[in-house]
Amino acid sequence: MDTDGLKPFFTAAGDVFAQMFGVDAEAGPARALEGTEAHEWDISGLLGIAGSAQGVVALRLTMGMIDKLLKASGVETSSEQDRLATSSGLVAEMTNIVSGNAIGRFDGENLEISPPVVIKGKNHQITWPKIAPVIAAEFKTSLGDFELAVCFNGK
Repeated sequence: MDTDGLKPFFTAAGDVFAQMFGVDAEAGPARALEGTEAHEWDISGLLGIAGSAQGVVALRLTMGMIDKLLKASGVETSSEQDRLATSSGLVAEMTNIVSGNAIGRFDGENLEISPPVVIKGKNHQITWPKIAPVIAAEFKTSLGDFELAVCFNGK
């Protein structure tokens, strides 16, 4: 499985966690993702890529980790509704930054990103486009684990 072309996405994910939260994020081995398997993630940020290449990026986390990230950021919420809205906003922004930083590393490509969409729920499923294999890596941090999954048909 050749994942070199996706390296900017996985590098950007680690960089975002270091810059935003001051934590190291170590990527595990990349693997092909079918999309229908059961998983532990509670919330996913999804973002589309268009232009000279197309793709979808998914940043997937547990709510426990989101709570730790909010706390590490000094963000306090006043109610459960506020917590869920703030969590969604954080995941959307992180997905946006990871994707934006990654596509900036593709020289000569004319790429644009869509606004992120957030999906919540235990074992939620993503229907991936059939444009390329979906490659995922689970990252380990001191605040918990997360996954980055990428379906991208760029060079």
